[in-house]
Amino acid sequence: MYKLKKRKTNNFYEKTKKYVLNVVLIFLLGILSFRFFLPYCAPTKHKIENITFTSVKKLEGKDFEAFLQRAEFIFEKSKENQFYDSSKKIVFCFHSNKKFYSFLSFGKSLGFAMSFGKFNVIHFSETDFVNNTVTGRAKKYNVRKLDDGAVHELTHVYLSKGLSVIDFLFVPGWKNEGIAECIASSSSYDIKTGLENFYEDVNDKSKQYEYFKYRLAVSYLTKKKNLSYDDVLKFKHLKFKDILEEIKQYDKDVVLSWLE
Repeated sequence: MYKLKKRKTNNFYEKTKKYVLNVVLIFLLGILSFRFFLPYCAPTKHKIENITFTSVKKLEGKDFEAFLQRAEFIFEKSKENQFYDSSKKIVFCFHSNKKFYSFLSFGKSLGFAMSFGKFNVIHFSETDFVNNTVTGRAKKYNVRKLDDGAVHELTHVYLSKGLSVIDFLFVPGWKNEGIAECIASSSSYDIKTGLENFYEDVNDKSKQYEYFKYRLAVSYLTKKKNLSYDDVLKFKHLKFKDILEEIKQYDKDVVLSWLE
């Protein structure tokens, strides 16, 4: 009798566990699918050649005019990107609510945007087209120019086009993000504050400061060492920490010139 009850209890737990796992799996797949299909259901859309711009909020009046202006500007900037590929169909999805954007990123993204390189879909956090800004969920340095953020994310998508899935996954984060920041020619982190913190070894663990250092490293390699972005991607001997130590040998004003 005891063994029979134990067996029934075990069966109950096993069934419950399978049920919960199935529910979680369906939920995760639902969000992933929603990420991909949401832009195609957006009420505001504007297509320019290979890039489609969408907003989950219905835009009218000056907001819609600003949306069109930003779309035109971002498209023109995209053609200046050395990795530009007109055959790659890209979709931007701009959100008006940081909480909803956070939900789509499973609450993990404190940044401004998330791109899915091989799916060509880019989601942006709370967007203000009139003021050309995108606002993330970080406590500091959480506002960035929308145009620069768009160029940054487009670089990720274009990079993924030229690499296999495996190669792209194994590109070190500092190279991937550093190249995107350099091509965008900006950082959400204040440059002068970043250099002060860098030379004084301030222990700032924010993602924005990390991205600033990534940009610093790639700028050093391209502006001082005269490497191309392709070289930066290709040369596997480049070590992020070693590069930062090399940079500290230079005067702060010289380093600042690489970032301006």
